[in-house]
Amino acid sequence: MTTFSLSDHLGPLTLAFEWLVVVIELFAIAILLLGLLRFAKDFVSGEILRRDAHERGHRLNVGRLTLGRHILSGLEVLIVADLIRTMLHLTMDNILLLGGLVAIRSLISFFLEREMSHLDQEGKS
Repeated sequence: MTTFSLSDHLGPLTLAFEWLVVVIELFAIAILLLGLLRFAKDFVSGEILRRDAHERGHRLNVGRLTLGRHILSGLEVLIVADLIRTMLHLTMDNILLLGGLVAIRSLISFFLEREMSHLDQEGKS
């Protein structure tokens, strides 16, 4: 079975695109870490600085929403990196791996969206 890979046709640009994939993955990691830091700030401010149980719960929910949004954003950026990597080195194994990763990330995104919607509705009531 013959497969088409961009790396076969890009020559020296292949290395540049591989580095681009690394930069995109590092950007996704930065998004995730930023979300974690923001969640930690909301968690700590809710647990330490708030005496009222309702306000503590509200701060925790705000933190969870923030973290969820960052996780979703990070996953979407990682999918971009995986798509580029797969196009560079197009093999059946890479296509199956990409399909599995996209399916897993889609499931995670679906359930995170549901939880975030639920938290958002709680915050408005």
